[in-house]
This record gives sequence, structure tokens and C-alpha cells, in this order.
Amino acid sequence: MQSFALNADTGAPRVDVPFHLVVALRVRERVAHIDNLELPMLAELELLGDERRLQTGPQGTLYNETVTVVAHHGGILTIGPALLQAVDTRDRRAKQYSTNGLTLQIAGAPPSFGGVEEAAQRFSSAAFRLALIAFGIACAIAVIGFVVVRRRSPVAAVVEDVPYEPIASRPPRSMDDELRDALRVLRAEPSQANAVLVRALVWCMLGADAGRTLTDVLQRPEAAEPVMRDVLRSLERAAFTYDGDVPAALDGARDALERYLEVRAT
Repeated sequence: MQSFALNADTGAPRVDVPFHLVVALRVRERVAHIDNLELPMLAELELLGDERRLQTGPQGTLYNETVTVVAHHGGILTIGPALLQAVDTRDRRAKQYSTNGLTLQIAGAPPSFGGVEEAAQRFSSAAFRLALIAFGIACAIAVIGFVVVRRRSPVAAVVEDVPYEPIASRPPRSMDDELRDALRVLRAEPSQANAVLVRALVWCMLGADAGRTLTDVLQRPEAAEPVMRDVLRSLERAAFTYDGDVPAALDGARDALERYLEVRAT
């Protein structure tokens, strides 16, 4: 094998704008097909198409696989390496090769975790309405049974005019509300992908541009509080640490968010 790489064909992908991921493989031998090539997990992207090309010549074989994808939310996107299992012709042993990984900055708004709480509220509201309907049906059955047993004539119901009172609109969500929902997400599904999303959310709340570094964000006035600085550092570690450190890094990020919310509540 001469080279094996993963690249993106754009320097600044944007939300809802398709772009390409290209896996390029060059081997010294002339082969008719490439087997056992495993693309990276692309769970955070929508796949639109896949095109493969293979060219052979005196210098070997060049294989290109182009995957067309689109991102539907902004922020930092981490893509793992592509993998290839093949027999090394030098020692005739099966080996696994891997490309580089990619870290892309998707231009656009990061997702809000407010939907988690709103979904829970909608579920609770629906459950309450169902319980209320069931209670009303039970009351109606009881009333009918009472009338049949006592054989009394029906009494006209008196309907009172109740003044209409509009339902007050919900107050806008605060930064603390968003961070509480983000903490719930990290507790329910602790993963490096969710740490990346929470990091992008916090940066957006602090008004930091997508192209900034952690050092730049720590210099902002909004990051002056020690507890907020701990949140930023712990999320940076959880988003970009190596695989063996991910569980401990996620624990640190959750602890930092909990301390920040506790301090804000006092």
C-alpha cells in the first residue's frame, strides 16, 4: 500500500449545503476490485450518494470513493477514520489499515437542547389530558347509573359564563435552561458526539465565532467566572480526547456543568 487518506472537498461546509467526503487508496499491485473497505460512521450526516472509481496502470491501482453528505446543524463535526482489511503482500499476513480522521467546522447554528424538555412537557400534558378524559367518562357512567337507579327526571344543567382568560406565553429560555437540558442529555446518553454538540452550544451562547480556539473563548468576558472556565475546558477535553479517556472526560464535563448550575442557583 502506498497511501490511504480521507479528505473533504470543501474547506468550510455549511448547514444544509451538500459536500463530499473522499476516500483515496493507492496500492502497488494491479487489482480488479477493493474489498473490506469500511467507511467511518456518519450518524450526524445525511447520506445523499456514493460513487466509486478504480483505475489501474503500470504503477498500481488508484481507488477513490466519493460520499455526498449534508449536515443539518452547525458546530464541530468529528469524523473517524476509514478502515481497510487486506493481506500484506510482503509477509502474507492479514492487516488492518486506517486513514486519518477529520474535524470539520460546520457553519451554521448549533442545535438547542430545549426540545428535550419541551418533548417531556408535551408528553406530560398529553398524559394529563388522557387521565382527565378517562375521569370524565367514569363520572358520566356513574351519573347515568345514579339516574337509572333513582328513576328521577333529568335536571337541566346550569351553565355559568366564565370569563375567558388567555394563557400566558412561556418566558424565553435562559442560558441556564439550555445548560440544564444539555446536562440531561449527557446523563442520559454519555457520548463524545453529544459532548461535541454541548460544546458548540456553549460557544454559541458565549457569542464565540465557530473558527475560534479555546484560548480565544477563555479570554472573553463571559468566560471570566471560574466555573464557566471549568465547563469550557472539560467540554474541550470530552469532545477531542482519545478513546481511552472518553468515559473519564465525560464524567468531568457533567461534573463541571453541575457545579456551574449549582453556583448559578445560589
